[in-house]
Amino acid sequence: MSSLTTLIVLITLIHVAAFVVMIVIRVRRNEVEGTRGNTALIRACAVCGAPATHRSYDGLDPNEQRDPHTGRAYSTDMTHYQPLCAAH
Repeated sequence: MSSLTTLIVLITLIHVAAFVVMIVIRVRRNEVEGTRGNTALIRACAVCGAPATHRSYDGLDPNEQRDPHTGRAYSTDMTHYQPLCAAH
């Protein structure tokens, strides 16, 4: 094989390996988030009922924690987080 052919084969193998790694990362991230295929977890906004895009701390945890850098309150108990839509 010439050096050009070897270089092309090597670059192709690197691209294929990078593609496989990206697919594995995507599949694992979906499994962790609970979004396997068509069984995505869709929650309704606690305020208006629209599809929720994030969760917000309700401020009711008796064991509330404070972030030392920002001073913001948070809870380690996920039951104190309500699903909210982008508008809320």
